[in-house]
Amino acid sequence: MSIQAVFWDYDNTILATADAHWKKHQTVLATHGIQLDEVFKKKIYANNGNQNWEWMSQELGLKVPQEEYLKAVDREFQQYMLNLEMRPGVAELFTLIKNLGLPQGIITNARRNSAEPVLDERGITSFMRLILFKEDYQGRKPEPTPYLSGFEKMGILLKESIEPKRCIVIEDDPNGVESAHKAGAIVIHRKLSEEEPDSPLADYCCFHKDDFIKIMTTLLNLETAARDGKLT
Repeated sequence: MSIQAVFWDYDNTILATADAHWKKHQTVLATHGIQLDEVFKKKIYANNGNQNWEWMSQELGLKVPQEEYLKAVDREFQQYMLNLEMRPGVAELFTLIKNLGLPQGIITNARRNSAEPVLDERGITSFMRLILFKEDYQGRKPEPTPYLSGFEKMGILLKESIEPKRCIVIEDDPNGVESAHKAGAIVIHRKLSEEEPDSPLADYCCFHKDDFIKIMTTLLNLETAARDGKLT
């Protein structure tokens, strides 16, 4: 069965953004006299800016209007964009998949104002046929709607019917894995740490570059490219 398209999550799947997102909230909240405890790290990573503002307003006493706060954290995040590390193996696969003529897309829970400048500045946008931000679809991961919307919109762009079972999705977060699984795709759980448990809903799980490359080359029938040293 041939693959029709490859879809990526963005945060911590393409670029390691977790620390930068944590620092931006720490810095901005400090200007309002609020110290962000490390117990909230997982919560910060799982949410987008709108969701973080909501719980911070309710639980931390943040009094800043949502739009003002989001503009502040976005400005802070842009300072880190050139220093964000691309996860090992991603850049090589971007190029190889493009050279194969396969369309690539990004389906992210991130807001457009937060993610788009980074994707543009780092040259990632040029590899993508489709990018859907939080504003571009209904619901949120782990619901299947983000990926179902992505498959539908990719099909419109390509003028062909996209079969989920012929799409590869790469996700770092179990909620994203669940979303893609429910949508019917082939799902790779590219874990953010080696110690993180494998998602039981993923078709493949890995952390290290070599394992990730092996899975992708198998799915894309690129074993020859790997042997020729193009994925090292």
